[in-house]
Amino acid sequence: MITPFRIAAVAGVILATGLFTTVGHAQNANWQVLRDDPEIHSGLTVISVGREIQNVCDDIRPRLVRAWAFAEGLVDRAGDLGVSRRDVDAFIEDRSEQARYRAIMEDWFAARGVDRDDEAAVCRVGRDEITAGSPIGRLLR
Repeated sequence: MITPFRIAAVAGVILATGLFTTVGHAQNANWQVLRDDPEIHSGLTVISVGREIQNVCDDIRPRLVRAWAFAEGLVDRAGDLGVSRRDVDAFIEDRSEQARYRAIMEDWFAARGVDRDDEAAVCRVGRDEITAGSPIGRLLR
């Protein structure tokens, strides 16, 4: 027998599913904007590579104020693209996006002939980036 409670429960499930689907589509559209923007993509690559270098190398530290200002610049850029800070935070915290940027970071090292398991090589490329004053190097000391 179909009761008013059962109808309400089914309607609630349908409504919730629809809302989550809509939110998911909006989020994916915003995230695609972030993925497609060269400035955002390059900036997140810089942050990913710099973080890897600082995590591996005891003698290389982040320049925290510069790194914060750099990251805030990316958030501002996302805002210019119509993406809210909340969506940017969700994008950065998403495990699939983190995995995607980890792969990009790994490709960055591989393109330079650096085996990420070779600590000395990672640190050497980190010091080279610092010396060159590259975007990565400017975030490290």
